[in-house]
Amino acid sequence: MTIISKATGGLSLVSCIRDIHKTAVIYSNNQYAKTSSDSFLSCAIGAQKANRISAKDASRKNWLLKHNFLGAIKEPFAKVGGYLKGVGMGILRYLPNFALGGVAILSKNKKLANISALGLGIMEAWDFLKNSTSIFQRTDYLK
Repeated sequence: MTIISKATGGLSLVSCIRDIHKTAVIYSNNQYAKTSSDSFLSCAIGAQKANRISAKDASRKNWLLKHNFLGAIKEPFAKVGGYLKGVGMGILRYLPNFALGGVAILSKNKKLANISALGLGIMEAWDFLKNSTSIFQRTDYLK
């Protein structure tokens, strides 16, 4: 049981969980904004429709448009749903990291723990090359 493989596995798992949380927060905020704008637009369109012209109906529709009381019900559920969707997407993305990190931490075999730590290092290096540089990516989008 080597310290390096255990530290590598632990740091990888912590990094993955932190990134999953941040990704889930992004999904949550996006879903909240989408639901908020959708409910506002549906309320605004509904406030513009009328079977007949009436001052009382117009004032009621203006009040509904201004207060948008149905949005207060939908938006918190959308925020939670967006967070859960982000967590699911993050778990799927980091599943190999969780498997290798678990093997690196829990393995009693030194060789297997070191191989899984090496695998984690290779995965992180590939992720860095792929996402932080333009190596292996198309750069001729405008042609």
